[in-house]
Amino acid sequence: MTRSLSFTYLFIILAVSYLGGTLLFRELPEASVEKILILFDARVVSGSDAKLLLPVTATLLFFVLAFAFSRFKYSRFLVIFTGAIKCVLFGVSSAYLLAKGLKILEYAMWWFPFQLLICFALLLFCAVLTPPFFLKTTGRRERNNRGLITVAICAVLLIVLEYTIFFLFIK
Repeated sequence: MTRSLSFTYLFIILAVSYLGGTLLFRELPEASVEKILILFDARVVSGSDAKLLLPVTATLLFFVLAFAFSRFKYSRFLVIFTGAIKCVLFGVSSAYLLAKGLKILEYAMWWFPFQLLICFALLLFCAVLTPPFFLKTTGRRERNNRGLITVAICAVLLIVLEYTIFFLFIK
């Protein structure tokens, strides 16, 4: 029962953050949104002119930041927050792409499914690093590093597949 509750918990974080990102897009000026999106994923603004290194680095930075926050007792609450920030950026960038007239087929085959899976993988990574309050155990138990490595490898494979599809078919 509690294992299925954790997936529900992560999907609620994902959905609320995504919707918050789309609402944030409506409130911010377009120039500000473009500056934010160029930092995190230039492909959203620049399209096929974007370079590969900066978006990959920004995506992997979220994983590294979550791992760094989990190492210290007083910053562990920021781990799930890091995953939620990535989901907010997913919502902002999705709203920007749809507002700028991206073809719905490209959006449905490339952007939305891969970003959704990458955001969920990041949230799952964060949940393995610092389990939600209803999954915490008493005593000193070590973290399951095999689960952490498995989620990280799946996330890297998703990122590679998404960038391959972008640069081969969309660009």
